[in-house]
Amino acid sequence: MSSSMAKPVDSRLFRARHRSLTAAASLLGFLRTSFFLAAVFMIGISVLARFKDADRYPASQSVLRAALSVERPIRDFLRDHFPTEFQGRDTSKIMLVAACFILSSLLSKWGKHVETTALRIWDEAAELDENEATILSKVGRLRKGKLTRGELMEVIAAAQKALEKHKQKLSFLSIDVVNSTGMKLGEDPAKAERDFIRYKTMVEEILRQCHYFKVAWTPDGVMICFLETRDALLAGQGVVKELRVFNREVKTIKHDFAVRVGVNTGELLTEDATPMEEMTDRVIDVAGHMQKYGAVGAVTVSEHAVKPLLAEFKYKPTGKVVDGCPVYEWVPPPEEPPRVSPA
Repeated sequence: MSSSMAKPVDSRLFRARHRSLTAAASLLGFLRTSFFLAAVFMIGISVLARFKDADRYPASQSVLRAALSVERPIRDFLRDHFPTEFQGRDTSKIMLVAACFILSSLLSKWGKHVETTALRIWDEAAELDENEATILSKVGRLRKGKLTRGELMEVIAAAQKALEKHKQKLSFLSIDVVNSTGMKLGEDPAKAERDFIRYKTMVEEILRQCHYFKVAWTPDGVMICFLETRDALLAGQGVVKELRVFNREVKTIKHDFAVRVGVNTGELLTEDATPMEEMTDRVIDVAGHMQKYGAVGAVTVSEHAVKPLLAEFKYKPTGKVVDGCPVYEWVPPPEEPPRVSPA
């Protein structure tokens, strides 16, 4: 293992696991080499024994005698427990050599796997921060209920600090169709269904253009998550403005589509992989309440969300407070009447 690797965060748990796996990898490597050399040695002894008058020379006598003293009990064991004769010939030595090569190969694979695991643990430890290392180093004793009060407080503090890393500043846009049930009364169900599908398609296209992050639909409402407040505001305004064209040129039922729109921004504990449907936080609730208590055909937003963007967006304070947040509002300018060409 390279000595130039960065030292991981001080964690007894990781150091102990890394040391034990490294020792196991070294042991497996030693055994692999030993079995391989034993197989080569036995092949060499067989070749040496075939030389003429090999037993007449002192050195070769000593080697052959030593090899025989080691081989004999092992080959006797094989003969006692396994069939070793093949076509009238004793194959116990061939079986022994083959077994040594097979064990050497298996030990090589196991050793590489253990070494890879040790390296992975080292890399994981290097990525840990001090808070995570503190928690992991005490997991075993925590499960056994052996931590002192002071150590428990240390773990709690480290866990709170570690959770801070998972906080994200996100913006939420809540849109709901006003009186969606009443709009369908007395209408052809097929026409109503088609118009609501077209409405959803229109909203989805605006969300896509404004780079939405996550979305969750209810039958006639939607909650959308954005990485930037600016995108949430643009999406909300886009839906309100596009509804004018939608009501005039697209929908076929008698009632016009109208929406309430709410926006809120804040930090919450979540992960990118968490679906919008499973996200829950007061930040999201406030976005829903901004929509619920907002004016029809307007975009209602919390003061802390829009204040940094007031130079770009024309939002005005309403004097209302929702969930302790002062409310700002954007209302689209009135449509200009169509120009009449001179005769």
